[in-house]
Amino acid sequence: MAEQAAAVSDWLHIFVVGEDVSLFPYAERLDMVRQGVAHLGNVTVHAGSDYLISRATFPGYFLRDAQLVSQTFSAIDLLIFRNHIAVPLGITHRFVGTEPFCPMTHQYNQDMYDWLEDPTRSPKPPVRVVEIERKRQDSGRAISASEVRALLKRGELARIRTIVPPTTFAYLHPPIQPEPAGRCALGI
Repeated sequence: MAEQAAAVSDWLHIFVVGEDVSLFPYAERLDMVRQGVAHLGNVTVHAGSDYLISRATFPGYFLRDAQLVSQTFSAIDLLIFRNHIAVPLGITHRFVGTEPFCPMTHQYNQDMYDWLEDPTRSPKPPVRVVEIERKRQDSGRAISASEVRALLKRGELARIRTIVPPTTFAYLHPPIQPEPAGRCALGI
């Protein structure tokens, strides 16, 4: 997806979600993304923050209605992006991958069209939303991080190799380095 977005952009900003609630720690995910796009000359990878797709922008504690919580979360998060991140960085488009598996993420993607593109939602310039079709496996099934985590749990590294970028696979399965010989003794 990064290659596609970079190919149609003067400059691409990638924001890595800063919450540390994944199987992979935030610092490691940030490093994987940086390595994965290092070959692209028009990309800046930004470390996430407390105010970009985070718990801080989710006021669920104060609201009881689940639908209202979701709508409020989306509105706050997307308006922070539109008003305080897109404007200073000159961002005119927001690229997202299609979401065939997670209903909440799919709804968030749909909310982007409303909160980022609608000129009446903010005095700041609209941001065009561009959904990029998720990469697919040879079988035609869309690739998901959840599936990669499940394969990793089952130790199916050969299968993982076929669906993740080489830099991600190197992180998941680093080559074994021989230990230095140092001082050795052999007892017979």
